[in-house]
Amino acid sequence: QQLIHSGQVNKPALQELAHRAMTINPSVEIYLIDTKGLILGQAMPPESVVVKTVSMEPIKKFLAESEALPIFGDDPRAGKENKVFSVSPILEDGAVVGYLYAVLGGQKYESIRRAVEDSFILQIGLATVIGSLLLALVAALVIFFVLTRRLTGLQRSIEEFQQKGLSSNFVLDIRESGQDEIDRLAVSFQTMVTRIHQQFEALQHMDKTRRELIANVSHDLRTPLASLQGYIETLIIKKDELDGATRQHYLEIAYKHSNRLNSLIAELFELAKLDSGDIELNSENFSLVELVYDCVQDYELQARNRSVRLSVQVDGENPFVYADIALIQRVLQNLIDNALRHTPPGREIMVKLRDSEANATIEVIDTGKGIAKHEIPHIFERFYHAKDNEPSEE
Repeated sequence: QQLIHSGQVNKPALQELAHRAMTINPSVEIYLIDTKGLILGQAMPPESVVVKTVSMEPIKKFLAESEALPIFGDDPRAGKENKVFSVSPILEDGAVVGYLYAVLGGQKYESIRRAVEDSFILQIGLATVIGSLLLALVAALVIFFVLTRRLTGLQRSIEEFQQKGLSSNFVLDIRESGQDEIDRLAVSFQTMVTRIHQQFEALQHMDKTRRELIANVSHDLRTPLASLQGYIETLIIKKDELDGATRQHYLEIAYKHSNRLNSLIAELFELAKLDSGDIELNSENFSLVELVYDCVQDYELQARNRSVRLSVQVDGENPFVYADIALIQRVLQNLIDNALRHTPPGREIMVKLRDSEANATIEVIDTGKGIAKHEIPHIFERFYHAKDNEPSEE
């Protein structure tokens, strides 16, 4: 049937032609256009057509058969998007009155193609996500293995330290270049182990010195106690055989040993208080010069009896200090008493007091045999008891 007759479109014939073409290829879209590209009719719903004309340039190239295929033309349902097409002129009385314009791969084909492309992109995206997750899992497993391997090594070291105990000096294998948290943890553990070992050694040494001190104190207590007991037994057994002068002499010796015993016991009590930290300071302001002279005066008679000269030298003004006067006095008494016991007759002991803006210094200087070189490092060591030594060269 003639599609265009006397300028009128034969719509039933166009619908029949479109139906046959779509039966063969459902993706084909059929349009009837005039010689200027104006769409005269279509087999598609009118609302789906977004343009009214198509460009004639691609149609002329297609009919000229001089251009290489494929040639892309306008798609009335896609607007500016070009598609592969086919065209055939419509003749009436030998003249071209229009064109039958067929778009290959129309909207249905495009929808299917886009769905396939979207599905492919989705598959690629899904594969990428799965690959990324697998890669992240592998990386996490590697990192976890590295971390747990070092932590496991640190745990084995701690267990080894627990098994060996405090008797051995445990040394942990630490990386020199390590700067992360595990390395810092290992360094902290090694520092703790070293500190514990040092404290354990210090406790062992302190326990040893305590035992030595107890042995020495027991010996010091046994001597006056034995003398005291011996003279008292003599007085009891030979009370009728001793004259008054001898009895008085024995009583004086017993009294002297009882005083010595009482002094040793008092020192033990004071040492126990100092060791337990129960001493409370009773600080006050007092004249240090007056305290020095009082202590020296207490030992003047004893020094005279030993033929030792005891003197005081004060450099500067009379300093007032804030301290526990009883403890300071005890220190001075111990130093002066020790100097008297180790200074030969005819020598001198000087108590020297120096005052400055920052502090006050007291020195007890004797001319005795001194302290042996190997004993000097132990001067401030707790419970250290020096042996009797020959006079030092210095």
